[in-house]
Amino acid sequence: MGSGLAGLTAALDLTEAGVPTMLVERRPFAGGKTFSFDDGGVELDNGQHVYLRCCTAYLDLIARLGLNGYVRTQPRLRVPVLDPATARTSSIASGPLPAPLHLSASILRYSHLSLGEKLQLGRAVIPMLRMGATGRRRLDGESFGAWLRARGQSQRVIERFWDLIVLPTCNDVSDNVSARQAIMVFQVGLLWERRAADIGFATVGLSRIAEAALAKFRESGGRALLGRAVRELECTGELATGVRFADGETIQADAVILALPPNQARPLLPEAWRSHPALASLETFSYAPIVNVHLQLDRPVMTDWFCAVLDPNVQYVFNRSRITEVAGEGQWLTCSLSGAFPQSALPQADIAANAIEGLRRAFPKARDAAVMRWRVVKEQEATFRPQPGTNSRRLGATTPYANLLLAGAWTDTEWPATMESAVRSGHRAARAWLDVK
Repeated sequence: MGSGLAGLTAALDLTEAGVPTMLVERRPFAGGKTFSFDDGGVELDNGQHVYLRCCTAYLDLIARLGLNGYVRTQPRLRVPVLDPATARTSSIASGPLPAPLHLSASILRYSHLSLGEKLQLGRAVIPMLRMGATGRRRLDGESFGAWLRARGQSQRVIERFWDLIVLPTCNDVSDNVSARQAIMVFQVGLLWERRAADIGFATVGLSRIAEAALAKFRESGGRALLGRAVRELECTGELATGVRFADGETIQADAVILALPPNQARPLLPEAWRSHPALASLETFSYAPIVNVHLQLDRPVMTDWFCAVLDPNVQYVFNRSRITEVAGEGQWLTCSLSGAFPQSALPQADIAANAIEGLRRAFPKARDAAVMRWRVVKEQEATFRPQPGTNSRRLGATTPYANLLLAGAWTDTEWPATMESAVRSGHRAARAWLDVK
């Protein structure tokens, strides 16, 4: 149940292992949190998604689907960072030195921090390098912001360096993210391997990836029911026996994988199952919004593939005309706003106006550019929030009920709510059932 990357991955694994599998999705299309749509003849994604080179499960899925030609990965990490207040541009970039020294040259040149502030960074980086998985897990109840301050990081350094990575990967700022989760991101993505953080993105609409996965699933013998809403799980004793749809139809099953967010999975369970101590945490998750502002300007204003902007109303800007070769006059840009709690509460016109104003401050060429079209997409519950204490409540693939399994980016993969986490969870759920069989 659920055709996001988690559900698609689990379904593919099972069908290719010879298990008759049905994929059920309430919407008329697959993709979950990663989809694209037609907007007046232009294909736009619901939100700009990126991956890192360390996202091996996701990249393996792309290769499995024969889509390597439709993704692009940086040859080496480079993130331009613009400060509209000073009109300076600097970069966080990987150099030729081995990890963890590969970032050192760009940090020394990073103009958005003073020399003293740059020296502060080592007081946090060195403990991260020395920390193992056990030490990291002990920090689940502490916020990353508090952990950083205890190691001499000022609020300005947190905002201008640490949050540049934490916010887009964890969908919240350091003060609201578990130190365990944030440190994992830095260790795996930036500190342990020189090329791990190279950034990549799809050069086609995200729905193309979901459609390719769905086609491969069907070719392998799977059956997909799209546009079918499930009302409840059918159960007998301690076993799931199938699902009942909103129209009353029931389909029997030997096992059920709920590849849904916790707040969508929990209402489908029988009341007795919801109250089981091992599943009680399903109702404890909170969620963070992501807002994307798609803009068509009447002229090109940026040349990079993407950049970060030290402005909360802009955050990350993606050059969609260059990434996906969007047709049309001028240039298409996407402003991706993570942890967008204040922005998501505003009317769409205000969100767009704030983003346009931010772009004009950041890009001199945008000051005289006309906005031909704009489209705001709000995902109010884009991801779960990895707040302090949350990681210890993430559930594994198995449950107390032998043939009920869980998948989704929120499950216990160690990763934040990313495409990589979703794919890993799908593999785990499928393997858990294949091990039972």
